[in-house]
Amino acid sequence: MIPDEFIELYYGKHKTVDLHNLTKEDAKINLIYAIESLDSDIKCLVVVHGYHGGTVIKKLVRDEFKHKRVAEKINHDAGRTIFLIKN
Repeated sequence: MIPDEFIELYYGKHKTVDLHNLTKEDAKINLIYAIESLDSDIKCLVVVHGYHGGTVIKKLVRDEFKHKRVAEKINHDAGRTIFLIKN
């Protein structure tokens, strides 16, 4: 696992989206909006989905969610996933 302070060094400029306490449908909408509104200089999106409150959002993020701008998904830790972004 890469320490938080080094995410930008490894992957480039990033943004974070927090999906805690959202329904699966709202989480998907928030992910789509977050990805589609990224500036062109953003190289990755850190998705905070948590895992203590259940695994529905984690499963959505890691297994089900697809988007044409997501080049790769990296399991950062149990509660976060990093999306590498295509420009």
